[in-house]
Amino acid sequence: MISPLGPALLILALLSTTQQASLKIVSLNGAVGAEPCALTCAGTTGRDTSNWTGWDGYSKITVDISACGFISPPIITTSVEGSVGWHSYMVGASAVRSATKDEFTMTLTGAVRTANYPDQANKPEVGGGTDKWNINWIAVGYTC
Repeated sequence: MISPLGPALLILALLSTTQQASLKIVSLNGAVGAEPCALTCAGTTGRDTSNWTGWDGYSKITVDISACGFISPPIITTSVEGSVGWHSYMVGASAVRSATKDEFTMTLTGAVRTANYPDQANKPEVGGGTDKWNINWIAVGYTC
């Protein structure tokens, strides 16, 4: 016969077990929160939904991270991904600027001399919108 206290004792044991957070933020450019409030949040702007703007050799995108609920600008790591185009030749692919707790901006340029394109007249064009580029991102910060 199973004791009626068995399930209650199991629940009590599980509730009293403390777990250490698996994420530790050593430094941050904004407000520091409590360790249990540390969060890793990730996303993508999407190939067909990225809202690129551009001008003369530049493509710019602002990425919304407000759904993460950060209390200050998080640490942000990015990559540019695309199905076609010259995204692997762009400058600024990891250059996050104007980061806030809710969004960040990136500007890519195609006007760059590389080993493959030493002549500026023969350079790849920036085509974030037409080439279905997107930003993959990971942000680490505090939510409280």
